[in-house]
Amino acid sequence: MANPNRTDYEGPALSGPGILWINSKLTDPESLPVEKFTRWYEDVHIPDIIAAKSGGVAASWRYKCLDANRPAPFLAVYKVPDMGFLQSSEFKAIPMVHPTLPGNGPIHRFAEFDARFLGHVESWKASDSKDSRTSLLISEAIEPADGTTDSFHEWYRSSYINQVKQLPGWKRTSRFKLVFKKENKDEAGKAKPITPTWLTLHEFEAGSLDGGAAIDRLLVRDSGAQELEKTARKIDVAGFEILRGFGDAGSRWVDVVEQTG
Repeated sequence: MANPNRTDYEGPALSGPGILWINSKLTDPESLPVEKFTRWYEDVHIPDIIAAKSGGVAASWRYKCLDANRPAPFLAVYKVPDMGFLQSSEFKAIPMVHPTLPGNGPIHRFAEFDARFLGHVESWKASDSKDSRTSLLISEAIEPADGTTDSFHEWYRSSYINQVKQLPGWKRTSRFKLVFKKENKDEAGKAKPITPTWLTLHEFEAGSLDGGAAIDRLLVRDSGAQELEKTARKIDVAGFEILRGFGDAGSRWVDVVEQTG
């Protein structure tokens, strides 16, 4: 996206399906109240992203955190059928200025965005799940301890996911791997917070998990989960409620064969 102060991905060519996960917060709500931020986001920015290139971003969904204490309460997830789009000139040219913003912007004067590119790893779905989004989303980002990635995956696939699938209201779980996170160029050399490599999006029916507001840790409390919480370099878990969908909003995160639970 067009911001000279933010880094662009410059690694190997990207391919395959994935998502763009963006967690945001207002930093100057007096100049840009949440209502105007929402109007810019939903009426200008997301349509610009979807229109940038046909099929580049097929759909987007906006969420709000159910925990009022989360510093960054807004989440947008974008369906990217081919991650190569995120390296394209069309993606990099998406404007971050607009007449609806104070002084025409850019938006980064008033808000912060944690923008991550993530490739798809694997998905599971309930036998009765539909392609469209559910009301409740649990975002679960994990960076396991150094040297434990293999055992982390083994536990996740053999134990954790099987227990998550038994929770009332569960519909789908999708896992992703971090490819790139946008950074501020003027913060080069500064210590950076840990950005988890592994992201899981769990989807549940409305009203599940006691509404999701109090969720701030792993969904299952077995010995493996407790050990992971002790040793992981970082775990960030939060519940979000859906606000609105855009584009092909009735579709899945990725169009791949899912394991049926």
